[in-house]
Amino acid sequence: MKTDTEQMRQLYEQWCSEDISKQAFCNQNGLGYHKFNYWVKKFRNDSAESPVSQKGFSRIVTHSRLEQPQRQVLATFVFASGARLELFAALDAAFIRELAN
Repeated sequence: MKTDTEQMRQLYEQWCSEDISKQAFCNQNGLGYHKFNYWVKKFRNDSAESPVSQKGFSRIVTHSRLEQPQRQVLATFVFASGARLELFAALDAAFIRELAN
Protein backbone atom coordinates (compact mmCIF):
# COMPACT_ATOMS: atom_id res chain seq x y z
CA MET A 1 0.00 0.00 0.00
CA LYS A 2 1.41 3.37 -1.01
CA THR A 3 1.83 6.15 1.49
CA ASP A 4 0.17 9.52 0.92
CA THR A 5 3.57 10.94 -0.03
CA GLU A 6 4.16 8.21 -2.63
CA GLN A 7 0.68 8.67 -4.11
CA MET A 8 1.07 12.44 -4.30
CA ARG A 9 4.58 12.11 -5.80
CA GLN A 10 3.15 9.88 -8.53
CA LEU A 11 0.33 12.36 -9.21
CA TYR A 12 2.81 15.26 -9.18
CA GLU A 13 5.03 13.50 -11.74
CA GLN A 14 2.00 12.71 -13.88
CA TRP A 15 0.93 16.37 -13.77
CA CYS A 16 4.47 17.50 -14.71
CA SER A 17 4.40 15.31 -17.80
CA GLU A 18 1.05 16.67 -18.98
CA ASP A 19 0.33 20.05 -20.48
CA ILE A 20 -2.52 20.94 -18.14
CA SER A 21 -3.17 23.45 -15.36
CA LYS A 22 -3.14 22.36 -11.73
CA GLN A 23 -6.85 23.15 -11.45
CA ALA A 24 -7.78 21.05 -14.48
CA PHE A 25 -5.57 18.19 -13.27
CA CYS A 26 -7.23 18.30 -9.84
CA ASN A 27 -10.69 18.27 -11.43
CA GLN A 28 -9.80 15.28 -13.63
CA ASN A 29 -8.34 13.30 -10.72
CA GLY A 30 -10.76 14.24 -7.94
CA LEU A 31 -8.10 16.13 -5.96
CA GLY A 32 -8.50 19.17 -3.77
CA TYR A 33 -6.63 22.06 -5.40
CA HIS A 34 -5.12 23.39 -2.17
CA LYS A 35 -3.92 19.97 -1.05
CA PHE A 36 -2.35 19.26 -4.45
CA ASN A 37 -0.75 22.72 -4.54
CA TYR A 38 0.80 22.03 -1.11
CA TRP A 39 2.43 18.86 -2.47
CA VAL A 40 3.60 20.59 -5.66
CA LYS A 41 5.39 23.22 -3.57
CA LYS A 42 6.82 20.56 -1.25
CA PHE A 43 8.22 18.46 -4.09
CA ARG A 44 9.68 21.50 -5.82
CA ASN A 45 11.32 22.65 -2.57
CA ASP A 46 12.66 19.15 -1.91
CA SER A 47 14.29 19.04 -5.34
CA ALA A 48 15.72 22.55 -4.88
CA GLU A 49 17.39 21.47 -1.62
CA SER A 50 18.80 18.29 -3.14
CA PRO A 51 22.60 17.96 -2.96
CA VAL A 52 22.58 16.98 -6.65
CA SER A 53 23.19 19.89 -8.98
CA GLN A 54 20.01 21.30 -10.44
CA LYS A 55 21.79 22.81 -13.44
CA GLY A 56 20.04 22.34 -16.75
CA PHE A 57 16.68 20.80 -17.53
CA SER A 58 14.88 18.43 -15.21
CA ARG A 59 12.97 16.79 -18.07
CA ILE A 60 12.04 17.40 -21.68
CA VAL A 61 8.50 16.60 -22.72
CA THR A 62 7.77 16.47 -26.43
CA HIS A 63 4.35 16.23 -27.95
CA SER A 64 2.36 17.30 -30.97
CA ARG A 65 -0.79 18.47 -29.18
CA LEU A 66 -2.36 21.64 -30.53
CA GLU A 67 -2.30 24.41 -27.94
CA GLN A 68 -4.40 26.78 -29.98
CA PRO A 69 -5.65 26.58 -33.54
CA GLN A 70 -2.74 27.11 -35.95
CA ARG A 71 -0.12 26.81 -33.14
CA GLN A 72 1.48 23.44 -32.61
CA VAL A 73 3.87 22.96 -29.68
CA LEU A 74 6.91 21.01 -30.83
CA ALA A 75 8.44 20.57 -27.38
CA THR A 76 7.96 21.66 -23.79
CA PHE A 77 10.93 22.02 -21.44
CA VAL A 78 10.18 21.80 -17.72
CA PHE A 79 12.93 23.23 -15.50
CA ALA A 80 13.67 22.01 -11.98
CA SER A 81 12.09 25.24 -10.70
CA GLY A 82 8.83 24.33 -12.42
CA ALA A 83 9.27 26.93 -15.16
CA ARG A 84 8.15 25.75 -18.60
CA LEU A 85 9.53 26.66 -22.01
CA GLU A 86 7.38 25.78 -25.01
CA LEU A 87 8.83 25.73 -28.51
CA PHE A 88 6.59 26.38 -31.49
CA ALA A 89 9.35 26.14 -34.11
CA ALA A 90 12.52 24.12 -34.56
CA LEU A 91 15.69 25.51 -32.99
CA ASP A 92 19.36 24.68 -33.44
CA ALA A 93 20.53 22.07 -30.88
CA ALA A 94 23.50 24.26 -29.87
CA PHE A 95 21.10 27.06 -28.93
CA ILE A 96 19.03 24.70 -26.79
CA ARG A 97 22.19 23.46 -25.01
CA GLU A 98 23.04 27.09 -24.18
CA LEU A 99 19.63 27.46 -22.50
CA ALA A 100 20.48 24.63 -20.11
CA ASN A 101 23.72 26.28 -18.91
